[in-house]
Amino acid sequence: MLSTEMQVLTEILPHLFGFHLVQVGGMGQGRLLDSSRISHRCVLSRYPEVAKTQYDCLQATADALPFATDSVDVVVLPHILEFEDYPHEVLREVQRVLTPEGHVVILGFNPLSSWGVWRWIWSRRESAPWCGRFLPILRIKDWLALLGLELIEQQTCFFTLPLQRQHCTQSSRLLNYLGERWLNQMGAVYVLVARKRVMSLTPIRPRWKHRPALVTSGVVGMNREEKQL
Repeated sequence: MLSTEMQVLTEILPHLFGFHLVQVGGMGQGRLLDSSRISHRCVLSRYPEVAKTQYDCLQATADALPFATDSVDVVVLPHILEFEDYPHEVLREVQRVLTPEGHVVILGFNPLSSWGVWRWIWSRRESAPWCGRFLPILRIKDWLALLGLELIEQQTCFFTLPLQRQHCTQSSRLLNYLGERWLNQMGAVYVLVARKRVMSLTPIRPRWKHRPALVTSGVVGMNREEKQL
């Protein structure tokens, strides 16, 4: 799954430009960011000893990002929202730190997939990813719209069953082929790319002053005495 997500990001990150790129969470130990052209890359994790990476590493929580407002060009959220108590607040914090026209890339587990069915069967397990909440794509899109983040790309990937047996390799290839061809919205992982919209101010033109109309009636004439004066 990680290899598939890296491949998808190689098609997205090279087209997102800026000066600062932040990944929230230590998934992949920074390898998810390798395809980006942004020079300064940072991995933020609650447990920095886990996120061993060649890039800068910071210790912080996802709902309290240690960055100034309008300072980060691209934020990557790989399977973060599923394991946060208040995922909407995480998105609100991301919206705060993004620069105008900045982008956020969200990777999440799709509940409308074989992995979603598997989680429903094994929902009592405490191991990841089954202990997380698989958030529907429509809910994420609603949150993005409320925060002024415009969705510009949406796709799903990885149609393989959550099995690690050797004899499942051939069937996994077949499932990936069929899924990409016929069930392109039912992959185990969805990828959403959104852009921070900037509301431009429309200048209000001042009203032109109307020229006074010439009054042709009701004018009092002067008598002879006033004319002589």
